[in-house]
Amino acid sequence: MNGLKRTPLYGKHVAAGARIVPFAGWEMPVSYGGILEEHNAVRTAAGLFDVSHMGRFRASGPGAAGLLDRATTGRVSSLTDGRFLYTVMLHEHGGAIDDLLVGRLGEEFIVVVNAANLDKDYNHLASTIERLGAEAGLTDESSEYALLALQGPQARRIMKQAVDADAHKLDSLEYYHLDVFTILGEPTVVSRTGYTGELGYEIFIRDAGACALWDKLTALGARPCGLGARDTLRLEMGYALYGHELDADHTPLEAGLGWVVDLGKPDFIGKSALVRQKKLGLSRRLRGVMTSSLKEIPREGYKLFEGGSEVAVLASGGPAPSVGVGIGTAFLPAGLDEPGTRLEMELRGRRLPVTVVKPPFYKKGTAKD
Repeated sequence: MNGLKRTPLYGKHVAAGARIVPFAGWEMPVSYGGILEEHNAVRTAAGLFDVSHMGRFRASGPGAAGLLDRATTGRVSSLTDGRFLYTVMLHEHGGAIDDLLVGRLGEEFIVVVNAANLDKDYNHLASTIERLGAEAGLTDESSEYALLALQGPQARRIMKQAVDADAHKLDSLEYYHLDVFTILGEPTVVSRTGYTGELGYEIFIRDAGACALWDKLTALGARPCGLGARDTLRLEMGYALYGHELDADHTPLEAGLGWVVDLGKPDFIGKSALVRQKKLGLSRRLRGVMTSSLKEIPREGYKLFEGGSEVAVLASGGPAPSVGVGIGTAFLPAGLDEPGTRLEMELRGRRLPVTVVKPPFYKKGTAKD
């Protein structure tokens, strides 16, 4: 694994017996012995993920809000202090550069991006600043902070014991909000977004405190979880993974993310392409497909057929332990994208029936509790 980066928690993962795999240029834990057990821990109790590989930028200056308004599909300028926004950056042709989170902290903005796209995203934002002549500064703080994600119905109980003071503020920290708490003696940003469908917190802690916080959270009952469970959990919720449900070849409208696109904004990069696409109508749309049991597991790249003709290829696929079936996602052509449509999936030389559904597959998550 020469040339791959390691998070500050790498030693903790190895000591815990994690299986390490290369992911987006990093050595990351895929599981600590059982993906199913880790998945169920998040759905029923609390799991702890190391997501320090994700990128973190800080945008500042009087033109920062305007910059992010122009660079993303969301209305960043409307964010009040302590609010987070899920949004997408686009190419001019409407395809996605990346999906990202933007949070307002005072007069500055925290921008969280996917690990594989960090350099591309930073360069895109920096070039947009230059092109617009925006009075905005952009700083890459990715190497200064670790990011831990505590997820599950018991996450609030654990977080209340993990903060040094003001634990009561966690009761009023709403979904897609952030605040600053003192953790291990340091002011620490804590957000509440999540990628699992369950109640959860993301903790932006400086590298030096990451291992101590990991130990504290696991001692309080959080189970270490790897990328395997993170993927099954997000897939059950129908959440996009860049490079699968979202990429440069698909627009957010096709990917079912029209709700993050504010076409009422004066302008943003890619707007004209989306307006044109919406007027003409979508020729394809992201949908879910579902098998009848966990004995038949869809996988990325499996082909879908209708009437003997290939109509799509799975963007993602895997088991849905919380639902008891196999699930996948695919961009289906118009006319075959209606929930309830029956298609066939090719699995090891056989054709098996699958049913088209509109995600999420799992609807009992505690994320907004």
